[in-house]
Amino acid sequence: MIDGYKVIKPLNNNVVVTERYNKIFILSGKGIGFGRKKGEIISEQATIEQKFIQIDEKEIDSYKNVLENIDEDILAVTEEIIDMASNKLEEELNSHIHIGLADHINFALKRLKEGIDIINPFLYEIKTLYSDEYAIGEKTLEIIKERLNVQLPESEIGFIALHIYSAKMNVQVSDSLKITRIVKEVIEFISDRLDIKLNDKTLEYSRLISHLRYALYRIDHNKSLENMFLPSVKKQLKKEFKISKEVCEFIEKRLEKKVPEDEVGYIAVHIHRLIESN
Repeated sequence: MIDGYKVIKPLNNNVVVTERYNKIFILSGKGIGFGRKKGEIISEQATIEQKFIQIDEKEIDSYKNVLENIDEDILAVTEEIIDMASNKLEEELNSHIHIGLADHINFALKRLKEGIDIINPFLYEIKTLYSDEYAIGEKTLEIIKERLNVQLPESEIGFIALHIYSAKMNVQVSDSLKITRIVKEVIEFISDRLDIKLNDKTLEYSRLISHLRYALYRIDHNKSLENMFLPSVKKQLKKEFKISKEVCEFIEKRLEKKVPEDEVGYIAVHIHRLIESN
């Protein structure tokens, strides 16, 4: 049995991918990868300043595939980005990001080289919904430019932010994108229903988007939030409540879930604020 960590691939002087007891560990620390060769053993006593990151067992085969097919410079910069994101958010990220983000960055670089421009239609929504992760996405593009001498387009900030948010919340990127897409569709539905162009720079707009994010999550996960002001809203904001019911019928179709009347009341208040501000 190996007494230590067997090097699978040294990514750079500070990051090494290793194996121990049939488990994959990413070791990071100043100089930990300097001069390391595949198959070499790193003892437990070695100076590893930052962390041992274990790849989830069910993802080991996928991660080994990433190691075999993605350039080590890209893997190294991915690990630097993940470490930076974890430090800024002050929490560990689910290990699936080591696969998903590396694969995404690799694919983004290939698209850029081939001259393929990918549009992100949810960029503003992502920036508003996931502001911390979006800021990390901006920093990510700077790191990629510094390390790989490649400038990725602004659209990538949003995609990277979704990967980071998903790893933080331990959900699939597709689930985060689904909520983001529905938020955008609901905003468009409200704009059409009120027959007004919503100003995305206003506080009311930002509050609505933020509320929809959490409301959609609650609805999708069958959670409820009591609205103690519901009787008052139904009485005083009859027009807005009626419109909100239509909005929530739209949400029900998209999520295939029943929207509680308490949520209808909250959205009615936001609709009232939009009408007042316009």
